[in-house]
Amino acid sequence: MSISTVPSLFGISRSNRNFSDPYYWGKNQFNSAFPVALACYMRSLGTSLNYVKFKDVMHTEVVELAVSDLFGSSETNEKLYFSFETRFDHFRSFVHDELPAIDLVIGAGNPVQQIRPIEIKLTTLPDNTTEACAEDKYGAELVIRSATTRYMALSMSQAVNAHQSRVREIFEPVCARIRNWDSKAEMTTILGKSVSALELFLTEFKHLQTPLLMQPIWKTVGKSPVLAANCLDIFVWSDFALTHLFLESARNPRELQSISRYGRATLRLIRFLYERSKSDKVFQAPIYDGMTFDTQNDKEFAISGTRSRELMACPRLVKPVITKDEIKNIILGGGQKFLSPERRFDAILYFSTDLFGAKT
Repeated sequence: MSISTVPSLFGISRSNRNFSDPYYWGKNQFNSAFPVALACYMRSLGTSLNYVKFKDVMHTEVVELAVSDLFGSSETNEKLYFSFETRFDHFRSFVHDELPAIDLVIGAGNPVQQIRPIEIKLTTLPDNTTEACAEDKYGAELVIRSATTRYMALSMSQAVNAHQSRVREIFEPVCARIRNWDSKAEMTTILGKSVSALELFLTEFKHLQTPLLMQPIWKTVGKSPVLAANCLDIFVWSDFALTHLFLESARNPRELQSISRYGRATLRLIRFLYERSKSDKVFQAPIYDGMTFDTQNDKEFAISGTRSRELMACPRLVKPVITKDEIKNIILGGGQKFLSPERRFDAILYFSTDLFGAKT
């Protein structure tokens, strides 16, 4: 590997971000760019990623996924174009209203042709619900935003594009008689049937699932700020597998007379798939800006590490494949000097051990 003298990230040669500029090392930019460089680095080593796939309505399976299959191209890292915070133009043909940006769009060629949209979620292992557990019980919290579930629905719609009549058959018995999708009272009566219809859809078309969300993990020694010796790895979720993040809770709601965030995600998804089965284009706003059911729209939902570890269970969740000594091969040219962590009071107190020393 050649040694870079300019701040850069491994493998990202063509991009809408210039990593010689300190601005692009800010927290929001770094948290999406570093995972891409990590994937490029793992690709150069011939190391596969962990692919979380939909197996059946109760289970996921974790298999190997080549980085080229995540990127959707066998072109070398240097020939790919990494466009951050970009809309995936192909999906514009599925919606009437404005498509939100996704964390990353992979492209290739000159001029650049878009290939695949990827959502990125950098997570910590363990989270605060599993830090006291044995190491093989660690899990990472996942906070899912609305853009992720929109692209999940769009990705599924693309996958089943040739099967719209069958998709309509699956959802019509539940959806055709709905008078008001915004009515919490009406939605609570059909949530169970909605889950069953979605499970049938997922089971029937699971052979069409594709990678959508890249979830790098960085592991520490317990809850300390010290990186574990083996500290980095990447999990990739398929569009279908992401439903496992909300289906169980939607299937077994805590309160029968309310709609949780998980139930809302289920209802939004079946509405999108049903409406797309009837028409080439869907209005997103009534689905993702509406259908709030008295719940804030700031995020779609979150799951704790105690749940995610069940879905991601594999040896590399316990022992990630990339060591902390390899980070210097990913952050190049002194780029780490541009990093500017948040100045949090609790962190400053944690490291200011002299404040709590015994007085002499």
